[in-house]
Amino acid sequence: MDEIKQEYIKIFRALANEERLEIILKLYNEGELCASDIEKSFFMEQSTTSHHLNYLKNVGVLESRKQGRNVYYKVNLGNLTHLYDKFLKIFFEIER
Repeated sequence: MDEIKQEYIKIFRALANEERLEIILKLYNEGELCASDIEKSFFMEQSTTSHHLNYLKNVGVLESRKQGRNVYYKVNLGNLTHLYDKFLKIFFEIER
């Protein structure tokens, strides 16, 4: 159970950052975008954008694909839904 709790702590930390939430919202509303488009949309440095995108990808919130020199990101809705359902079941014993 402690490993599962640590997994959720990482996810909630990822979601607790205002810039990362804005990135998620933009990707959710617009679909797939390349990293440079996200960077330009938020006037962030490339390194900051890369850090946020990698963090969100590593916890399973985003997925990516590479096309040529560009990396495209989108919200991993399937994984988020699965994590949410699992969270409710484990921590609150709620079945959806």
